[in-house]
This record gives sequence, structure tokens and C-alpha cells, in this order.
Amino acid sequence: MSDPLSEVLDLIGVQSSVYFQKDFCAPWGMRVENTGFAQFHILVRGVAVVEYDGTHHELSTGDVLLFPKGASHTISDNPHSAAVSGREVMEALGRGDPLFTSSGRATRMVCGHFEYDFGHKHPLIQELPTVIFIRSESLPATYNLLGLLNILISESNLPGPGSAVLIRKLSDALLVAILRAYFEINKGHIGFHNGLRDERIARALSAIHDQNWSELGLEKLSALVGMSRSAFAQSFKAMVGHSPKEYSTRWKLLKASAMLLQSDCNIEQIAFDSGYASSTAFSRAFNGMFGVTPGQYRKDERSDP
Repeated sequence: MSDPLSEVLDLIGVQSSVYFQKDFCAPWGMRVENTGFAQFHILVRGVAVVEYDGTHHELSTGDVLLFPKGASHTISDNPHSAAVSGREVMEALGRGDPLFTSSGRATRMVCGHFEYDFGHKHPLIQELPTVIFIRSESLPATYNLLGLLNILISESNLPGPGSAVLIRKLSDALLVAILRAYFEINKGHIGFHNGLRDERIARALSAIHDQNWSELGLEKLSALVGMSRSAFAQSFKAMVGHSPKEYSTRWKLLKASAMLLQSDCNIEQIAFDSGYASSTAFSRAFNGMFGVTPGQYRKDERSDP
């Protein structure tokens, strides 16, 4: 059966980038604006303070900070230090004249971003909070995120041949590990990932990803997971936040939206491949979710730089 989380992340086309692995010597401060990317910071060594939306939080070695929707924030050695823009920090690095190189206490960080559509209509993206803050001590020693962080930290502290490539490749897996850790820490929240934690609902989600709703229906799907129709429908809605039919419709329309951008197939073919009997029915459903017709969506998105 399919792996829904992997399919969702593949669909939204996540791309990662590591900006730098750098020592910041006190006093230092960096102001990060919302650039449309999900910014992350990993504290390799030392301490830092992050400020966003009027609140301050302290970070220490091994902590991970992710702003899934790119919220503006400031990170520094303390709240009173002057902060320069992230652009200035990057430009100075590019000139070979890095900032914050005094003899003060050093904090080493790995910083970068994940690129995806913040407005994507899959529940996973819509559920993400403003900030994900994971303390290293909050996870079991066997957790995958710790393994990734240990390698990243090791390569940052003692770089060897190929370290830059290795760190970049590891960052591709970092988003999945961060999301797993976040949902593990926040068990019980209603949402897509909460459904994946339940064996029966996860099996239903995999089946929905494998087949069209018209081929399944509530009766077949509930039988597949060994539940009555009413109990299954209630549990699915309670955990995922959408009814099985609502989620199925949303998923196939999201796949259709990707086909509109990634292929040159005509609307009729995409409607058929998406399980619709006619392009009219497909256009009506698509317009209901995206607010535009499939043809206009393709035109608008392809012309958007």
C-alpha cells in the first residue's frame, strides 16, 4: 500500500537548501524576514535566543527550530544584541568577510530553508503551526531526528571531504524527521498526521491514496479496516478532520492540480485520470476547491514567476 506522508511531500515538491554552518561570536543577532521559505536553525553548539511575535525562547545545543510558514523572526545571543538582516549575513559570507567574528562566546548553527507552497490545500500543510520548536532532550535516544542531527553536527564540527554535499542531502530528509518529531511530541492533535498514527485510519488513508473514492465507497473502506460504517466514518473525521469522502475528493483534486502544472494533457484527460466522468463535473469540483477553473489555474500558475 502507499505511504501517504511521502506522497504528500512528493506532491508539494519540497526542496531544501543549507545556507551555512557558522560560528556566531557574541554579541550577534540576525533578523530573518518572511521570504516565502520555511526557515530552520539547528543549534550545533552553544546557546541562542529566538524572538517572534513578541515572545522569546532560549535554545541550546541540539535544539531545532523550524518556521513552517516562513514567519519573520530574530535569532541572537541575547535579546539586547543588535540584529542585522539575514541578507546582510549572507552577502558578507559571499564576500569572504563574515560578520560576528569577535572573540566573544561562540554559537555554531546550521541554517537553511525548505521550499514549498505555504498555501497548499492539503491538510498536512494547513495544519502546520507558526513555529516548531524541538528540544534535543524531548526525544527518545532512538528517534531518527537525533540520528540525523548527530551526523549534521558531527560534519559541521569536523568537516571532511564531501561534507557540504552530505549536509545538503541530509537536509532533504530533515523535514520529514522534524515533522515526525513534532507530531510525536504533540500526540492527540486532530489532523492528517494524527490519522496516520492510528493503524486502521492509516490503512484507510493508504487505500484512498491508492484508489478513487468511486471505486471504494464508505462500505468497502470500512470493511477493509474492520469497522462498522458509522464507527469508521466517525473515527476518520475525528482524527483527520475531514470525512473519508471529503479527504478523497481533496486528494484527487490536489493530484489533478499537479498534473495541470506538470503535464500538457488536456483537461478532459486529466478529468478522466482523476476519476471524473466528465470534464464538466471535474471543472465544477475543481472550481469549488481552488476558486478557479482548471484551465485558468494552469494559466495563472504557469505564468507566475
